[in-house]
Amino acid sequence: MYRIVICEDDITQMVFLRECILKSLEGVSSQIELLEFNSGEELLESALEGVDIYFLDIQMLQLTGMDVAKIIRETNDTSEIIFITSIVDYIQEGYKVRAYRYLLKPIDFEDLNENILNCISDIIKKRENFMLIENKGIINKILINSIMYIEVRKKVLTIHTTDGIYNTNNSMDKIELELEKYNFFRCHKSYLINMEYIQLICKNTVVINNENIPVSKYRISDLKTKLTHVLGDVLC
Repeated sequence: MYRIVICEDDITQMVFLRECILKSLEGVSSQIELLEFNSGEELLESALEGVDIYFLDIQMLQLTGMDVAKIIRETNDTSEIIFITSIVDYIQEGYKVRAYRYLLKPIDFEDLNENILNCISDIIKKRENFMLIENKGIINKILINSIMYIEVRKKVLTIHTTDGIYNTNNSMDKIELELEKYNFFRCHKSYLINMEYIQLICKNTVVINNENIPVSKYRISDLKTKLTHVLGDVLC
C-alpha cells in the first residue's frame, strides 16, 4: 500500500494532480490511498502517519508548502516530498527538507509520470534493502535508507542512522563498494554520506543531521553534480 498526499489550495490544480497521479499509477491503483488537503494547516492538523509521498504546493496562503515540509521533517525523515511550484526561488531551501523533486507549473503529465514512477521505484527499493553489520559478535540489520553518514576513526567505522549509531570494524572501501548503487558519496577519505540527507552545502562542508561534515576541495564539484542528479534537474 502506498499513501500519497496532495496539499494544494487551487482546486483546479488539485483535480489535475489527482487525475495525473491516478493515471500514472493505474496499474497499482488498488494499492494507492490518495488523500487531499486544501491548506497546510489542514494537513498538519490531520496528524497523518505512514505517508509515502507528499505533493506540496509551495505558494499557498499562510503556511507555504516549504513551511509544511519543514514541520513534517521535524518528526519524519522517510516520506518523499515533491514540490509543486511556478517559481524556482525556493529551490535552495529544498536541500534542508530533502525534496525528492520539483514540478514546475504548468505541470506536464510526462514529467509528473516519470517522477512519480521513479519515486515509487525508490520507495520499493528502500523497503527491501538492508545491510548486516557485525560488531563484537553481534549482528545488526540496518535499513540502507536509514543511514545518514558513515565516518571512520582509528580503523573503526561509525554508522550514523536515523535509528541510532552502530560501530563495526569493516573497511570504508568495502562499505563504499556495497553502497555504490545507492545515493552515497565519498566526500572525504574519512566520510561516506547519504546525499538524500544533506541539509546544506557550504564551501568545504555539508550539514547532515545538524552536523558539519568535511568535504574535500577536490570532491566538492563532483558532489554538487551528483546531488543535482539526485534531486532533479531544477536546482540553483
